[in-house]
Amino acid sequence: MFLRFLPLIVLSLPVAELLLDILLYRRYGDGFLWWLAGSGVAGIWLLLRARDAFGAALRTLSGGDARSMAASLWVLLAGARAFFAGLLLLFPGVLSDLLALVIVLLPGRAIQTLAQGPAAAAHDGVIEGEFREVKDETPRLR
Repeated sequence: MFLRFLPLIVLSLPVAELLLDILLYRRYGDGFLWWLAGSGVAGIWLLLRARDAFGAALRTLSGGDARSMAASLWVLLAGARAFFAGLLLLFPGVLSDLLALVIVLLPGRAIQTLAQGPAAAAHDGVIEGEFREVKDETPRLR
C-alpha cells in the first residue's frame, strides 16, 4: 500500500520544500538565505568527508584481510551516510536539512565506533604479540 504512493511522496518533496522556503524567507528574510548557504557548505564538507572515507575503505579492502574487510564495510556505511546527508544538505530547503540531520544522527555512535575498526574499539591496554627469550652468550665484564 505504501509503495504505491512512494513516487508521489518523493515528487512532492521539492514542492513542499519550495513552499516552505517561500514562507520562511518572507518571515526571516536574509537570515534564511544565510541558513541555506551554511547548509550548502556543510553539505560540501560532508561530501568531502565521504570521499575520504570511501578512499580509505577501498584501500583497506584491497588488502584482503578478513578483519580489515569487516571494518572497511562499516567505514563504507559511514561514508554512504555522509554522502547522502551531504547531498540532502546541498538541496536547498529546511525539510531536506532535517532529513540529512536524521540520517547523520539517528544511528548514533554505534556505527561511528564500528567504523573506526576493531583496533580502535578495544582500549584495554593489552598489546598482543609473540615473544621468545634470547640468551646472551657473550661474556660480560663485571
